[in-house]
Amino acid sequence: MTHVKKLTVEERRTEILEVTCEVVIERGFAATRIADVAKRLGVSSSLIHYHFDSKEQLLAEAFAHYARKDVAEMEAEIQAAPSAVAQLDRLVHNYVPEGSGDVEWMLWIDGWGEALRNPMMRKISQELDEQSAQLAERVIRHGIETGEFACSDPASAAMRLTAVVDGLAVQFAAHDGMMNRAQFIEHVRTLAAWEVGLEPEALREGGAGTPSPLAAPTPATDTALRQLISRYCDAVNRNDSDAFAACWTDNGVWTRGKPVSGRDALRGQFIKVAAAHSWLQQTAPNAVFEVDEAAGTGNGRVSIHESFKSKKTGAGLLIGVYHDGYRRVAGTWLFEERTLEVVHRD
Repeated sequence: MTHVKKLTVEERRTEILEVTCEVVIERGFAATRIADVAKRLGVSSSLIHYHFDSKEQLLAEAFAHYARKDVAEMEAEIQAAPSAVAQLDRLVHNYVPEGSGDVEWMLWIDGWGEALRNPMMRKISQELDEQSAQLAERVIRHGIETGEFACSDPASAAMRLTAVVDGLAVQFAAHDGMMNRAQFIEHVRTLAAWEVGLEPEALREGGAGTPSPLAAPTPATDTALRQLISRYCDAVNRNDSDAFAACWTDNGVWTRGKPVSGRDALRGQFIKVAAAHSWLQQTAPNAVFEVDEAAGTGNGRVSIHESFKSKKTGAGLLIGVYHDGYRRVAGTWLFEERTLEVVHRD
């Protein structure tokens, strides 16, 4: 004699919710009846009513059960990406429907319609839409923290991004021939890149897999590194030892002749060099960078022109190239090493 395991209350509720989702996918929320779910389960309608007070509650909880599982799976896949750029690209691909018959999107779209008539569904639909926007916001904030993105209002950017996806998804699912999935992704990718200070091409390449080490920086990182170089030159020009030291990591190494290591030692060396000059003006007319966004490290070559007046030798000119190493610390790019190659001294 075969013994059939008796389901717990929670297991039975879960079974009912999953079967309800199957029926809704086939029939739609409006056309789904409790009798349809009971028939699919091979149980009486009274058993469904024992666990759920009304059809409205059953549909709302079934939608929540399916959608929350979908969001959790999507978030896990996105968080596994190796960089914020790759996370954003995965977000785009996960948000965009697979096609007009995408089961998840069929439920979402039908759920919005049902929310207009069912107060329980309205509450859950709003909660899930907010969770979706919050996931996009977390990805954007992560990119800001790592220095990959530039965005002044992540919450608004996430809201615009998810709203565009939702609107296009309805058109994509309901109408034939308006766009294919590749075009849909490109529309969303363009907006997503614009929201975080990237070019669409940078987002496209970053999402292809693990970013190649020492590749061209994202626009946000490129800007941050150029600002670092500008702060450095400004500190030299103003003879500001604290501002100079703030450009370095704790164990930074500065080589203009004999290497000097450590922020305090760098400050002391700067003061010594400045004291030997009546004035010194430095500019950096050209800079190129290669970075590993995921690791937060990079290299650069920075041309410098220095005009100065030495207290011993008088006025002079130096043309050179700094060979730099950079590191991102708590979201801020700093010098980890700078080695000067003198091209010309006069």
